[in-house]
Amino acid sequence: MIRHLPLIGLVFVVGCAAPRTLEPGARTTPPTGTADTAGNTVAVEEPPDPDLTLDHVAPADSLAMKDPASLLADARMRYDAALTALERSDTTAARAAVDEVLELLVLLSDDQKHAATPAQADLLRKLGPLVDRIQARRRATAEVRGSIPRVLNRRVTQQINLFLKDRSLNILKTAYQRSGRYIPMIREELSARGMPPELQWLPIVESGFKPRAFSWASAAGMWQFVYDTGKRYGLQRSGWVDDRFDPHKATPAALAYLGDLYTMFDDWFLAMAAYNCGENRVLREINRTGNRDYWKMRLPRETRNYVPKFLAVLHIIENPEKYGVELPDTHDPYLFEEVRVEKSVALQHVADLLAMPQDDLKTLNTDIRYGVTPPTGFSLRVPLGAGSTLLGSLDELPESNFKPPPEVRRYRVRRGDTLGHIAVRFRTSVSRLRSMNRIRGSLIRVGQLLRVPGRNYGGQQWAGQTASYGTPRDAATHTVRRGDSLTRIARYYGTSVVALKLANGLRGDLIHPGQVLRLSGNGSGISGAVTYNIRSGDTLARIARAFKVTLAALMRANPDVQARRLQIGQRIVIPG
Repeated sequence: MIRHLPLIGLVFVVGCAAPRTLEPGARTTPPTGTADTAGNTVAVEEPPDPDLTLDHVAPADSLAMKDPASLLADARMRYDAALTALERSDTTAARAAVDEVLELLVLLSDDQKHAATPAQADLLRKLGPLVDRIQARRRATAEVRGSIPRVLNRRVTQQINLFLKDRSLNILKTAYQRSGRYIPMIREELSARGMPPELQWLPIVESGFKPRAFSWASAAGMWQFVYDTGKRYGLQRSGWVDDRFDPHKATPAALAYLGDLYTMFDDWFLAMAAYNCGENRVLREINRTGNRDYWKMRLPRETRNYVPKFLAVLHIIENPEKYGVELPDTHDPYLFEEVRVEKSVALQHVADLLAMPQDDLKTLNTDIRYGVTPPTGFSLRVPLGAGSTLLGSLDELPESNFKPPPEVRRYRVRRGDTLGHIAVRFRTSVSRLRSMNRIRGSLIRVGQLLRVPGRNYGGQQWAGQTASYGTPRDAATHTVRRGDSLTRIARYYGTSVVALKLANGLRGDLIHPGQVLRLSGNGSGISGAVTYNIRSGDTLARIARAFKVTLAALMRANPDVQARRLQIGQRIVIPG
């Protein structure tokens, strides 16, 4: 099944050049407007009926008989008819004419194997602004929620000066140029939600409008969603796809989140700050001080600079001449349509079928992680006009037997963490954590990022669940099963990893399925004290937490040990 999307997201590949941008259907860029610096509410229009789409476009047989020159001439005539209808304020007729133009362009694209002539490309470029005007005319009046004041204080001026430096200015210009591919879609979403249009530039600060951006904090995509927040707003992640990397899925989620934050704080500066560092962090600061002025808050450094950076971007983009900046032309939006693929196929095979570069196809499907569609079905984006070609040859494409590698997540070490605790939380073993992170010993640092098994790593669930062996908890032995670790076994039987190692003569953490472990020397469970050798970074408090004993009990068992003078290799007693 072919699905035509609203015109804002269509992807059309012109020859071998970089893909152009728009979106199939006809929901394009709302007119660009500047915010009301006086803080007054701004009227926008909302469409009373459905957006322009290609859903009902059915090319007539007579059109298919025409040559490309005649089709292009007809398309121009229908474009002129749309302009005339719009001048009469007849948006229904204008919309119908635009649908006919799109129908003709689909036929032209299919006839020319997706390569556009200069005349056709020129018509495509004109079509987007025309749809903007139609949509703007059809919108009902609605209030924009709040406004974004153009603050120009010392912190904002400092960020402007940083942006004007050569390297930073080049980065800003590149991001601005890239923005054209997505700005129409973002404007449309902002308008529909009654949000300030200036927020369209927030991705410059977040990611530079890079759909595949990934940060040190494991935030992903153009809107930099972390996994948990993305999941909360409907973004799915699996071994095959990650919705956070898809601007067309992430944009509604990001704006929904920002809208919820504005509802919570009734201030766009606070909403943006909370988007950056989390709503709980901002709420704690408000509860601590009673202050709701963003400029007077004590927030993390990155968040303190976040709003000034955004305002600096606004000042430069809205007044480039004032700052001596020459902004480049923006890229066109992508023109594409979607085809439902119900089996796993490689993007390379699809690209070969459509005679297009694989990288162009990947650009349209940034949420696909490994260049293969999932076997459970996927709506694949292809250049406008190529959908029928793919649909007609879909059965001939070989089914891929690719299996994604085990999922890996990232975990930031917190105070009090040990490899053992982290292994229990993520249902894995200490040895696997060491292997995944190339750690030789047991020392980890607060703030360190560790790779940990994801949801389907090794066929196990990562969520911290209670072990459920069939073996009684007072058994004398345990037979190791797939997925077991010493930490998991020790936790189930109410003992410690050290005690298991002592009972079985183990030096490391490696165990294997089928191995029989003794749980005690006498068959009645491990009891009594064991010893432990101090390692680098150890403290008595950390050791007490690791062995689940109180610090007082540990100090009573080691009266001669001075907490502030622990030595590596020193042996202490762990009470039973």
